[in-house]
Amino acid sequence: MSAQAQRKTVTPFPEAIKNLSAKTLVVGDLARWEAEGRMSTPPTDFEFVEIKSLTAEVVDQVDPDIILSPLVADDFDAVDVAAKLRDLQFDGKYRAISDVLPDADLIRKEIRAFAPQLDFDLLPVPANV
Repeated sequence: MSAQAQRKTVTPFPEAIKNLSAKTLVVGDLARWEAEGRMSTPPTDFEFVEIKSLTAEVVDQVDPDIILSPLVADDFDAVDVAAKLRDLQFDGKYRAISDVLPDADLIRKEIRAFAPQLDFDLLPVPANV
């Protein structure tokens, strides 16, 4: 599949995410998102960080109302993010962006058991077809 065809199937900051009325920290692979066209019109009140740069200092500075990440990325997944947030003693809202999943409750239970202090849920975002 060509890069142009891939861009057509990507959802760049869907309205469900753009309309969050909270200070938001987004964890992800920023270079890949730019290459996929996801960073074309990011909301201005979002802060972006790669997982390797997710530190206590970043969380303290941003003071997010919510943290978002993909459920699965090339080099991390929601369990990795939850582990970092657990280690940082973050106990706020964390949402993993995913496709619509047939057994989302299984993933919710796994993450909530792994990091029970988090207010965790999935944010299903259907892919554009």
